[in-house]
Amino acid sequence: MFFITKSILLFAYLFSTWSFAESQNKLQDDCVNIKNNYVALTESGKYRYTKASSVNSDREIDFNKLENYQQYVTAATQLINNKNPRASMPCPIITETYQQLAKQNNWSATPTVSQLVAPYELTQTVKSKSSKGILLIHGLTDSPFSFHDLSQFFYQQGFTVRTLLLPGHGTAPSDLLSVEYSQWQQATSFAIEQTLNDFDTVYLGGLSTGGALIFNYLRQQKEVDKKVKGLFLWSPASKAKNDLAWLAQYVDLIPFVDWLDLDADIDFAKYESFTYNAAAQVEGIMSLVAAEKSLVNTALQHIPLFVVASEHDETIDTKYTLELIQQRQTTSTPEKMKQSVLVYYGNKENLPENMTEVMTVIVPECSPERLCSEVFDVSHISTTNSPDNPHYGVQGQYRNCGHYASDVESYHACKHNKQVNKGEVTQINLLRDIPMQRLTYNPYYEEMLKEMARFLNVTE
Repeated sequence: MFFITKSILLFAYLFSTWSFAESQNKLQDDCVNIKNNYVALTESGKYRYTKASSVNSDREIDFNKLENYQQYVTAATQLINNKNPRASMPCPIITETYQQLAKQNNWSATPTVSQLVAPYELTQTVKSKSSKGILLIHGLTDSPFSFHDLSQFFYQQGFTVRTLLLPGHGTAPSDLLSVEYSQWQQATSFAIEQTLNDFDTVYLGGLSTGGALIFNYLRQQKEVDKKVKGLFLWSPASKAKNDLAWLAQYVDLIPFVDWLDLDADIDFAKYESFTYNAAAQVEGIMSLVAAEKSLVNTALQHIPLFVVASEHDETIDTKYTLELIQQRQTTSTPEKMKQSVLVYYGNKENLPENMTEVMTVIVPECSPERLCSEVFDVSHISTTNSPDNPHYGVQGQYRNCGHYASDVESYHACKHNKQVNKGEVTQINLLRDIPMQRLTYNPYYEEMLKEMARFLNVTE
C-alpha cells in the first residue's frame, strides 16, 4: 500500500513538472513571451537569419510584373511567410488596425507575426470616401507595424491607408546584408505611382528613411502632380548623427565584416541587429536628398510639409534636417510656407534662425501631471507610436535596450528592472544611475494628432 501511494505521488509530481514545463513552452510560443537567455539569442542569431526555403517565390518582388497594389500586398506577404523564421508565430498584439484588417480579410482574432509586419491596405468601406489615399513608408529596420496607430487617425479622416514594406525588411536582419537602396527607390516609385493612379487626393508620409525616399522621388519630378496635397515626415532622415557614418560603405567592403550591431532580435516588428550594408545604403539615399540645391526647383517646392522632429534625436542630425527644410521652404510660395508645419520636441531657442518665418512651428510644453513628465526626451524611433500601443506603448512588454547589448548586466537591468528611465540614448541619459530604456512611444501623441488634423483641413 505504501509502495502504491509513493508511486502515485511520484507520478503526480512528474506529471505536474511536465505540465509546468509544457505551460512554460507554450508561453514561449508567441512573439511576446520570448524569455530565452538574451546572451544565447545574441550569440546564436536565432532570429537574425532568414529561414531556408526551396520555394522559388522567396526571391525579391518583381515590381515590373505587378498590375495593382493588391497584387503587391499578396506578393510581399508571401515573401514574409517564406523567409521570416517567426512568420506563423502567434502574436497577441491586438491593435485597432489589425482588428479592421482581420474583419476585411477574414483573419483570426489573434494575428501572426506575418500579418503584423506585412504591408496592408486599410480600405474605406464608404464609397463617397474612397477618393482619398495616403501612402506610409517605414524607416530603416522597421516594418509597416510602425504605422498601425497613425493608420487609425488617417482612416477616421476618410483616407484609404496604404503601407509599403521596403525590400530587405519584414523577414530577418540578414536580408539587409545585400539590399541596395535602388531597390528601395523602385518600391517607393511603384507605391507612389499606384497611389496616384488610384486616388484623387493623395498624401505621402514617411518615417526616417521612408521620408528620405519620398523626398528623393519628388525631387526627381519636374512637375508636381496636383493630386499630392501634402507630406507627413516623422524624424526624417537627412544626415546621420554619427559623423563617422559615411565610413560604413567602406567597412562593408571588408570580407566577413558584416554586422555593426548584434542583438537578440526579440522585437518581432523591428530588426535589432544592424548591418554595415544597411548603414551604407541609407547613407546613399541621404546624400542624394541633401545634395546641394537638390530641393530647389523641384516638385517639392509646391507641396506643404508636416514635419515632426526631436532636438535630441540620436540617429539623425535634427539640426541639419531643419536647415535643409528651411532651405526648401524659402523657395516655396508664401501660401505653401504658411501651410507647412513643424512639430518640434526641444528648446525653441535652438531652432535655426528665422525658422518660424518660413513655416508654422509648434513646440509642445510639458507639465508635471502629463505623460511627458515621465520621460527625459523624445527619441528618433518614438514619434509615430501612441502611448496606448500594445507593443511599444506605456503598458507594452517590449523594452528597447539594444544600446546595452555589449554590457550583459546593464542589458538585463534595462529589460527587467522595475524602475527604468525613458528617453533618447544620449550620453547624458546613459550616464544616469538608473538604466535607460529608449523611448518607443510619443508622449505628445494626442497633441500631434490635433495639429495633423489642422494641417489636413488647411491643405485638402
